[in-house]
Amino acid sequence: MSLVLTARRRLAHVDPLVPALCALATVLYVLHGFDGYLSRDLGDYAYGGQQVAEGVPPYVAVVNRAGPLAHLIPGVGAVLAQWVGADQVVGMRVFLMLFAIASIGVLYVLARDLFRSRLAGVAAAAMLLGCQGFIAYASDGPREKTSMVLFLLCAMLATVHRRWLTAGFFIALSTLCWQPVFFVAMAGTVTAIVLGQSTGRLRAVVRVLVGGAIPSAVTVGAYAAVGALGIFMDDFVLINARYTQQTSLITNPWAALSMLASGYGPSLAFFLIGLVAITVLWVRALRRPKDQRDAQWVDLMAVGALLVAGFVWSLKAFNGFPDAFIMLPPAALGIGGLVVVLAERVPLRKVVIATAVWTVATTAVGATYAISTRNHALDDQRASVQAVMDVLPSDARILSVEAPQPLVLTHQRNLSRYQQFGNGLLEYVDDTWPGGSEGYGRWVGRRHPTLIALGNGGVVPSWLAPTLDGGYQRVGTTIGWDWYASKDVGPQTLQTLQKVVKDTYIPEVP
Repeated sequence: MSLVLTARRRLAHVDPLVPALCALATVLYVLHGFDGYLSRDLGDYAYGGQQVAEGVPPYVAVVNRAGPLAHLIPGVGAVLAQWVGADQVVGMRVFLMLFAIASIGVLYVLARDLFRSRLAGVAAAAMLLGCQGFIAYASDGPREKTSMVLFLLCAMLATVHRRWLTAGFFIALSTLCWQPVFFVAMAGTVTAIVLGQSTGRLRAVVRVLVGGAIPSAVTVGAYAAVGALGIFMDDFVLINARYTQQTSLITNPWAALSMLASGYGPSLAFFLIGLVAITVLWVRALRRPKDQRDAQWVDLMAVGALLVAGFVWSLKAFNGFPDAFIMLPPAALGIGGLVVVLAERVPLRKVVIATAVWTVATTAVGATYAISTRNHALDDQRASVQAVMDVLPSDARILSVEAPQPLVLTHQRNLSRYQQFGNGLLEYVDDTWPGGSEGYGRWVGRRHPTLIALGNGGVVPSWLAPTLDGGYQRVGTTIGWDWYASKDVGPQTLQTLQKVVKDTYIPEVP
């Protein structure tokens, strides 16, 4: 009986808006569906997840510059899908959707606790609910930045409550998804410690470091245990520090703006309004007299530091609209802060109405995007790959060059760890493979896979050209890559493959 009473008391303290907002997010993401187009980048994380489900640690099956959780988390989804007999790609997407849903709930609590206002929490969560780019990867992943956002929000919430050990733990988890977030999250947490702790600053920093050391030590220890510590250091640290070449907001601002407009659509206005709002709130707080600087002021300073660090990183590296996910939490908090400012000037009833209208509007924008962009391109890709494989012997092998999707859809493992070669990875191959990239091309020729799936817009890299020219024939373009088939399959099979690829090609890819 006492257990029942305890459970009832705990339930009584649950904020009903948390499950309500999470339920609303679930509806939006389910409306968007789980059968959207599997792009190269999504295919890379899905491939890594499949390999994790087969017992292969992240990085060991494929070179990747993101964190190991970018493959480990989808791998959990793939395992769960196997247990229930579901498709692995769909299973990974459903599992990552849970991270997106949780992000809505944590964001509400973060804004509510920071501004001491439920209305601020609702407004902030509504901003993310209507965010087109976030919806896109909430159900059509897997993508590493979805889980990164959740862990970053958890770190920020822990910082607001001065739970330094927990903050460090979640900073490490977010970093193990996507490394640049470390500098952004640490900027916010350290600022809160420096400005909010009159004493015990060193102890607070140590607790953050200890919290971060727990998942970090587990990760390093796991790689050392399986003899893959060198692979981990290469992919997690070396490639990013020495080889990665990236565009930035400085070098090509118009291209960045175009990517943002394409990725976020009408919801880009929400994003920009939120960024402006949090910037203004931060500047206002900076001017506040010392005798009025309370815990909320410290929190605003921390969010401002996170905002500045995220902007500085974007000036250095910005490769696509998902890179702006790092700025979504402060932008959403900016919207929440606007509600607080409004409440200082107008009656509460009007603030409630305004927040309700805002929530309905953002949800409508999100729902419109989710429904209008729902597609079944994954089914088309799966059918096209299966049609090609049906023509060939059961032992036909695929090699991926910038095209992991057919490996995912056939549950095959690539002949090597190398699949992507852009943004500096070709230089990494030159330095690590015997004979460099040209040597790798000759090795591919010796292994002579039945099919080579070539992404990269169909552009044949120079190191692969001799192998393709000598033993392969292009048999057509499918949904996301070009097929090259070995001439050893015979003229009749090559003709059949050309017809099959042509017949299953769907040019309208979202």
